Amino acid sequence: MSVADLAAVMRIECAVHSHPWSRDNFAGSLRLEHCCWLAEVQGEPAGYVIASAAGGEAELLNISVAAGFQGQGIGHALLDFIVAQVQAQAEILFLEVRPSNRGAIALYHAHGFNEVGMRPDYYPAENGREDALILARVLDPV
Repeated sequence: MSVADLAAVMRIECAVHSHPWSRDNFAGSLRLEHCCWLAEVQGEPAGYVIASAAGGEAELLNISVAAGFQGQGIGHALLDFIVAQVQAQAEILFLEVRPSNRGAIALYHAHGFNEVGMRPDYYPAENGREDALILARVLDPV
C-alpha cells in the first residue's frame, strides 16, 4: 500500500465500516512504516491489511475486504499473509474485534486466534460504545 492507494482504500473503508478509519489513520500507518498491504483482483483494489510489530509482539490494526469481494477467501489470504510478514518480528499477534462482528470472529478463530480479554466501551457505536474482544495467536518461530 502507498499514499497513491489511499483514495481506493478509503472507498473500501467507508463502505464496509460503520465508524471508518480516517485518511490520516492510514497515512500515519504508512508514515510509521507499519506493514501495510493492498490486495488487488485483476487490478481492482479488493482489500487491505495493516499491522505493527515491535518488542516481540504484533498487532493487527485493520483488515478489510471490499463488499464485492467478500466471501471469496480474500480475508483468509490477507490474514495468512500478514501472519507471515510479522512472525519474523513477533512471537504473538494481537487484535481487537467488535463482539457484533461474528464474521470476523469466525475468521480469526479459523486462523488460530483465541480470546484473551476485553476492552470495555472501546469502539464507537450507533448508540454509544461497544466493547472490544481481544484475541491473540501465538506465532510459529521462523
